[in-house]
Amino acid sequence: MCGPAPLPGAFPVQSTPRVRVYLACSLDGAVAGPDDDLSFLADPGPADSPAADAEVLRFPDFLAQVGALLMGRRTFDVVAGMGVEWPYGDIPVLVATHRPLHDAPSTVQAVRGPIDTLVARARTLAGDADVYIDGADIVRQALTAGLVDELCLTIVPVVLGRGALRLFDGVDAVQPLEFVSSRRFDRGMLQLTVRPRR
Repeated sequence: MCGPAPLPGAFPVQSTPRVRVYLACSLDGAVAGPDDDLSFLADPGPADSPAADAEVLRFPDFLAQVGALLMGRRTFDVVAGMGVEWPYGDIPVLVATHRPLHDAPSTVQAVRGPIDTLVARARTLAGDADVYIDGADIVRQALTAGLVDELCLTIVPVVLGRGALRLFDGVDAVQPLEFVSSRRFDRGMLQLTVRPRR
């Protein structure tokens, strides 16, 4: 796979807040297997894979730049059902849903409306920080509406095949993108940063 070499200092704090996507997916573009199975993330490569590039953007470093998160209900249910500590700390989280949220952390609220309204609300909550969008359906809506500034995709070297939840299925039109950087992750993964061409 070709792309620009890693850029020195590729992840400084930006002066203009961005709407960003940070996801892991399979080589065939799936973010989950059948029945929301995420086991493909657990062991993506042999233990002796090369070490990660120093410029890889780790999730905690990404979250440190985030002021609000917008996710879909399906994603919320998967994360909430993992049986682990809520991974987003005290970051305000908006969940796009028409159903009540039960036993959600105090930082989480249910919202509804068109995608541009939801992203605008998340931007208001985020202030001078970035907005993080998570969940295949929400990402597709935001990308189609021209609301995404950057996608950071960690590619796991596996093909999930039939029945998997694919990130870009249902995108309504061609979305021209440009590669910003590519980085080798440890255990065989590759991290790509891309931005819409505008």
